[in-house]
Amino acid sequence: MQYPKSSPLPELLAAAMRHHQAGRFVDAERLYEKILRCHSRHADALHLLGVLAHQTGRQDAAAILIGNAIAEMPRMPAFHNNLGNVRKAQGHLDDADAAYLCALKLNPDYVEAHYNRGLVRHAQGRLEEAATCYGQVLARMPHHAEAHNNLGNVLQAQGKLDQALAAYGQALRHKPRYADAHSNAGNVLRAQGNADAAIDSYMRALSHQASHTEALHNLGIVLLEQGRLDEAAGAARRALALKPNFAPAHCDLGNALIELGNGAAASACFRRALELDRDCAHAALGLVTAAIPVFTDTVADSLAAADAFSRALQELTAWDCARPGRLGAAIGSHQPFYLAYRPVEVGTLLARYGDILGAAAAAHWRPRTVGPRASDARLRLVIVCGQVRQHPVWDVIVRGLVAHLDRQCFEVLLYHTGALKDAQTEWARSRVDRLVQGPKLLNAWLDELDNDRPDILFYPEVGMDPSACALAALRLAPVQAASWGHPVTTGLPTIDLYLSGELIEAPQGEQHYREKLVRLPGTGACTEPHSPQSRAWNAPPRPPGVVRFAACQQPIKFDPADDDLFVRIAKEVGACEFWLTSPMKLRWATGRLQARLAAAFRAAGLDPVAHLRVAPWMQREEFLGFLDQMDVFLDCPAFSGYTTAWQALHRGVPIVTLDGNFLRQRLAAGLLCQIGMTEGIVGSKEAYVATAAEFARRCRRPKSRARWREMIAAAAVNADGNLAAVRTLERTLIAAVRERRCGQHRP
Repeated sequence: MQYPKSSPLPELLAAAMRHHQAGRFVDAERLYEKILRCHSRHADALHLLGVLAHQTGRQDAAAILIGNAIAEMPRMPAFHNNLGNVRKAQGHLDDADAAYLCALKLNPDYVEAHYNRGLVRHAQGRLEEAATCYGQVLARMPHHAEAHNNLGNVLQAQGKLDQALAAYGQALRHKPRYADAHSNAGNVLRAQGNADAAIDSYMRALSHQASHTEALHNLGIVLLEQGRLDEAAGAARRALALKPNFAPAHCDLGNALIELGNGAAASACFRRALELDRDCAHAALGLVTAAIPVFTDTVADSLAAADAFSRALQELTAWDCARPGRLGAAIGSHQPFYLAYRPVEVGTLLARYGDILGAAAAAHWRPRTVGPRASDARLRLVIVCGQVRQHPVWDVIVRGLVAHLDRQCFEVLLYHTGALKDAQTEWARSRVDRLVQGPKLLNAWLDELDNDRPDILFYPEVGMDPSACALAALRLAPVQAASWGHPVTTGLPTIDLYLSGELIEAPQGEQHYREKLVRLPGTGACTEPHSPQSRAWNAPPRPPGVVRFAACQQPIKFDPADDDLFVRIAKEVGACEFWLTSPMKLRWATGRLQARLAAAFRAAGLDPVAHLRVAPWMQREEFLGFLDQMDVFLDCPAFSGYTTAWQALHRGVPIVTLDGNFLRQRLAAGLLCQIGMTEGIVGSKEAYVATAAEFARRCRRPKSRARWREMIAAAAVNADGNLAAVRTLERTLIAAVRERRCGQHRP
């Protein structure tokens, strides 16, 4: 549309645009409207007034105005591009994409339209097409830092982490102070398991933009994963100071507070996140986790945990029913790990939780191919484990299988979902048919499984690793099994078998599992001979006649109902010390346990200073030296320790253990049965105290103590090399696959 040169409209339009560009929206809008009162079909005024309406959040009005401008001048690429921006803001992504495409048909070199189309395609999950759009931008403008950054985001979503990191590097080469790119690079480094480099990237982002809430959010996540709990909470609080209504930061703070033992405050954080975002699945799951105390100070609190978890499940069920499909993407982000540390039956509760997770996972992830492969091939066994390194789960459950499974019958693939690697990881790589190293995004693990099509999926520890938890909630193989890396039922309807041991299960053990319980010979574990070198522990001087009891398991394993055992033993034995050890994670729990025990000693008229000792966290070699200085190992009645008991036996330390009803209370007893040294297994608290006192008397006689320890260490070799467990496991898995192929296996 042409106007006479004498018309005031060009001057009015220029003045309106100056106001607009300067952010004086009221003045700009007044002039645009003045033009339209004179010429209602003025295309530029219609378009720019529509852009202004878009910028001020009036999207419906913006769509009408820009649409009218297009009706007047349909061949203006910018009009179509800005209509696309409005449609995107309205959530109409298909319409937005169509508008950008119109702009590109009019001008194929229109960089902004290519870029915006990439944003829409990414939001639609059309990642390959989004990458193509950003490629079109970069072909025309190689220095476009934002396009490099967003291409990195697409590549990261595709699991192409190295390529994503390279894209962020290109963005930073062109724009070194680009905080978003630094933060996004940190996300890739974290996903690759390089926590220190990730923290460095987040800190760089914050140095360039102190108010970058996403960088603070991600920094808090990686600090939490490293166990730096106070720092993680601090990062979340900084994010909330900048952006109080940022729901993810409320979740971050809640996660840190759970690990700091403050479940009530954590629940408040998750509830606030849900107030801000009612669809926040991470907060909904967080409320369930926060209901379970990590550490309890009283017997009443310990017993109340199961009821609190049950109420939280009711709330989660209602939330999930109101928002179908939302929960699936968050599975694995929170796990009811600490429920097992309460000495009550938890199988029914975990089955309720498993039903929720299983249904949500199946609804969220696309159907998988799980049919059996050709029957003449070796059975393909995929072991999914986050601890393929020196770790109790690896040492006790997985390593022996990798070493001894019959490779004529089984093709063994090992998915290491964790980031940490050491010499054991490389040993494993040399022994399996293929090791897939994580970490990976969940859909990348699903792609691996789609390609590998296992006959059997084995999860040694469901409940300890987010990826393993999420995968275990899906049906991904004909036969799926779990074991006791976390010694409770998974509760999941997708797990068929629970592999345990005949010596660590109670006669009625089946009632504690949703899965079919398989009792392998002995403890069910085939450990390798334990002969690492010890390093001398820098022990404080031992007063004459003092007996040293090792109470050296995780502080969270000690239930308040058992505190009186230490007091009663002290009264029986007299001069004695109880040595607690501080863990690498949750170190605050050591102080809470020490305070709780000190109160019990004072209530009984005993001086806690004379009896309670705490050793700092130790490397394995030094811990063995610590065991050499102990006289008696007191197993925790509420949650027995397999690895610590196994180490103690190999150092010749006598063990006292109270045999309980649940697998998690019977691990040390099973070991003692396997080596034929059952004297320390008792059935009551009275017998526990009496046996500890008797063992202390023996240890006060140096020659008797030395002979006894030699005898225990000699018998400890029988704890290892349990090949019968491996052979029985092989037969069990072969039979389960055959049943599945015959259609007899349960779905």
